[in-house]
Amino acid sequence: MGKLLVYPLTLVAALFVAIGEVIQQRSAAHAPPEHNLSPRLLVWLVRRPQWLVGVAASTAGNVLFAVALSHSSLALVEAVFVVRLLFALVLAAAWGQHRVPARDLLGSVAITAGLVGFIYAAQPNKGSGVAPDLHWVLGGGGVVAVVVVLTAIARRADPARKAVLLGTASGILFALQASLTQRSMHVLSDRGPVELLLTWEGYACAITALVGMLLLQSAFEAAPLPASYPAVVTTELIIGVALGVFLLGGTLALGTVVITATTVSLLVMIGGICLLTTSPLVTGQLDRLVRQQDVGLAWQVEQQLARELRRADRAAQRSARGSRRSGGSVRLRRELRRIDDGIERLCELQDDIRRHRTAEERRLRALPAEQRREGAASARALRDRERAIDERAQRLRARASALASAGGLAWSSGTEG
Repeated sequence: MGKLLVYPLTLVAALFVAIGEVIQQRSAAHAPPEHNLSPRLLVWLVRRPQWLVGVAASTAGNVLFAVALSHSSLALVEAVFVVRLLFALVLAAAWGQHRVPARDLLGSVAITAGLVGFIYAAQPNKGSGVAPDLHWVLGGGGVVAVVVVLTAIARRADPARKAVLLGTASGILFALQASLTQRSMHVLSDRGPVELLLTWEGYACAITALVGMLLLQSAFEAAPLPASYPAVVTTELIIGVALGVFLLGGTLALGTVVITATTVSLLVMIGGICLLTTSPLVTGQLDRLVRQQDVGLAWQVEQQLARELRRADRAAQRSARGSRRSGGSVRLRRELRRIDDGIERLCELQDDIRRHRTAEERRLRALPAEQRREGAASARALRDRERAIDERAQRLRARASALASAGGLAWSSGTEG
């Protein structure tokens, strides 16, 4: 393949990956919010043909990227490949039938320019893929620890920050997966497929890819593409270079000019990410996103309440048997206190859902007709979920009150949903 063909091939690869990511995000955005960060999200998605088309498109793009990489330098191909960020944002805006805000274009251009500047200044060489197992344990363990911390913080964050944090975590894991793939291919070429099945490399690569996919789809479910995808693209590339240098014996260009250019490139990237993560396409939907997240949390609280009510029911039955009445009453009081706390939390979530629903309805009335119809369809689906949550909450309160009355205990949770 001539070097001139590497450019168009890489651009086609970037376009395919962008199309795939946009399709995946659109599919994940309609997933039940309680599945976020749960394997059930992937189970739900694999049953959606549209999402599978998105995965197929991304896979095809990555295969084309690998072909281009085999015929040119890493720096050249990756510098062209980062344009997938621009492609993805434009495609997402076109699908949503709205224009890309000027600040979003500026942010995506800044990230792309920063990444290209970083690649050309640092001239990374990711190494051979051969490293002692102890290096893999230390390097991989450090990466996993960072991902665990980011995920824990994301669980308590608002939807926009959650998407950024999970996008960053998935990008880190994809960078680790790329290094593990390099190591696995080395084992495969030297010792054959049977040996690969008997070593840890292939399994570690598969697990890393699966968890990375779960984090990515959870980021896509939490907020629109501008919130998560810039973090995925930048983190995957930068952490991939870092792992290549510090783990696999790769190299970076050094020198005062190089370090200055690299620092400026990183600052430009950070500025671009800040612009995109505060995009009107994200902040303008925060009421719906928070409402959707609260619906998922309310569903989880209700599931926990149902389990606690079953335990309280067993405690009430033991208390009613007579000889162990005192111990049963103590357990019943303890369970009812937990139930009381859970119902209070559920009431808070229901109030928050109603407040954000009102704000979202006002926002929808100000949108153009086509966008209003699309938003109204999503709002109706959420409203149906909310109605089901309200009905279950009433039944749970009634069961808790009946248990307290049967045990001769006071019931403090009188809040209506």
